[in-house]
Amino acid sequence: MTYFLGNEKHTEAVTLKNGKFFKRYCWDIFYDNWYVYGDFNHDGLKDAAVIIVVNYGGGNTNDYMLTFLINDGKKLIHRASQYLDNWAIINSIKEKNGKVIVDMYVHQEGDCNAGPSKRVRNVYEYSPDVFGLRKKNS
Repeated sequence: MTYFLGNEKHTEAVTLKNGKFFKRYCWDIFYDNWYVYGDFNHDGLKDAAVIIVVNYGGGNTNDYMLTFLINDGKKLIHRASQYLDNWAIINSIKEKNGKVIVDMYVHQEGDCNAGPSKRVRNVYEYSPDVFGLRKKNS
């Protein structure tokens, strides 16, 4: 699967092979086995929502991203992303009525990097206008 990563100034297409991508001094990206199927753009075709983990190569931070892979009638294409948290602990991912529900632990003030302690159940809806890289969900 090919994903688009970066920010509003620079975006790069990266293709995971066997669930991983590595570019020295840049990105280490991997699929963490969290996904769900549903019709997220309400066109009658089965889409996917996948959680990937992105390390931007500048430290010991793994950013968890919810990515929407939309079915164009032939294949799934990465169309939108939403930043979840760094070092999020994912409990579950579910689909309900064309939306994605992620049950996870995220960071709150006072938490160490690898120890998010705030449990949330966030609902995400696909929007072709949202490429929320590094943007926290409210």
